[in-house]
Amino acid sequence: MRKRYAKTHVKGGNKMKKMKKLLAMVLVIALTMSLATACSNKKEEATSTTDPTQGAAQSTDSNESKDDTQSAEKTKVVIWSKDRHDADFITQKVAEYNETNTDNIEVDFQIYTDNFQQAIDMAFQSGEAPDMFSQETKVFESHLGSGRIADLAPMMDDNFKTTFAASIIPGLNEIDGKIYYVPVTGTTGRLFYNKNIFEKAGIANPPATFEEMVADAKLITEKLSGEGIYGFASNMKNPASALNRSLLYQVQRQLGLQNGYNFTTGQFDFTQYADLLAQWKELLSQSAAFPGCESLDIDPLRTQFAAGKIGMYISFTHAEPGVYKNQFPMTEEWGVVQIPTLGGQVTGAQGFVANGGYLFNAESKNLDAAWKAYNSIFMNIDFQVEYYEAGLGISIVPAVIEKAKPAQIYIDNKDLLIGTTDAIWPRNPQDANATAFVLEGMDSNATFASMFYGDTDIATGLQDLTDRYNAALKAGIDEGTIQPIVKSGFDPMNPSK
Repeated sequence: MRKRYAKTHVKGGNKMKKMKKLLAMVLVIALTMSLATACSNKKEEATSTTDPTQGAAQSTDSNESKDDTQSAEKTKVVIWSKDRHDADFITQKVAEYNETNTDNIEVDFQIYTDNFQQAIDMAFQSGEAPDMFSQETKVFESHLGSGRIADLAPMMDDNFKTTFAASIIPGLNEIDGKIYYVPVTGTTGRLFYNKNIFEKAGIANPPATFEEMVADAKLITEKLSGEGIYGFASNMKNPASALNRSLLYQVQRQLGLQNGYNFTTGQFDFTQYADLLAQWKELLSQSAAFPGCESLDIDPLRTQFAAGKIGMYISFTHAEPGVYKNQFPMTEEWGVVQIPTLGGQVTGAQGFVANGGYLFNAESKNLDAAWKAYNSIFMNIDFQVEYYEAGLGISIVPAVIEKAKPAQIYIDNKDLLIGTTDAIWPRNPQDANATAFVLEGMDSNATFASMFYGDTDIATGLQDLTDRYNAALKAGIDEGTIQPIVKSGFDPMNPSK
């Protein structure tokens, strides 16, 4: 029997221990949190008094006497999360649930800080996937249609559907009548900057245009690099992670494209990125950027920002307040603004991601228990209110918004919130058909990284990228595995209409 831990258990780098054999070679940097006591002394879980789906799932051994229930082996529900910014909060709630519930369910909550998608993929291949796992866009897209993600609609009662009606979004989490996850928070990308560094460099205001942003980064590096302070950083160790929280949103705002896709023409066109990428190459050069961005991960970046060594970076709004309050306590003052565009041009709304949901393993033998634990811990209004008030996530649930007092960090930084300039974008053909969209060569993010750090010419590379993406699209349409997505009169300022 695998040893359990009552406190946070970290797996990463050389410290990572074997976990279920086949995953050991994959989980390079993982942090595992096991919130139960030893196998011989497992604790009980508590149902929430505000559980909106009370009665939707059957408790284990409900007909046994209390003594028999206590002595019976508990139903273990394994949950994997990719987030660390709310780890302390979730850890406490899960521990309380394990200690007080009468459902004979033990929750094993684990956090993986890196290689999350790879870990999920390998776990499914080995038949050892968790019962529940954080909804992450690429994970969802890669497994949608595989039969591995459970449809939650049959488990929802009327009360649940009413409470979370705003979170059921056709085309996003409700597809062909099936509901795959229930988002409760919203996030998007914003520019985070260190106010003290800006003042020290003689910069009065955060940049309003992308050109100003590049110039500010160079000025900070020029004046303060002798003190180990640099103008900008990006977690380019994983180009997709870095650019999907920055460039993707910038392109939506400036060009009205969704990862290169034009919904009006039904074609990809990356050639329009040329001027933006030329500025990005300057932004990531030695004259502006923190040294080693090409091998920098997001948490080491945050560590340097918290230490006052980085002037600016772009990241998600849902995570950073919690990161600098709990994960990497920061004494210097930071601010947040919209992601700048070239010349301040805005032709489209910026997309936001409805997140904070969990996917359920359709192959799980403990699906009912997982649904019960999920509702008891995560989906009651009191939990959601406390989460929002703690500054750990921006609620999109009306019942929560009406009841909660936003954390002071949101009051002081309005751009952290989802606003009128943000909207949900439709998925392009690649996102909607991840497994059927077979691209030859490097994807867009890897190609952009090669332009920033390698020998790929921007103009030539963008034309080649456009050709390869449209070839993959045409092949999928010709084979009948991809449906064309063309929206006549599509308005990027109102992309969800």
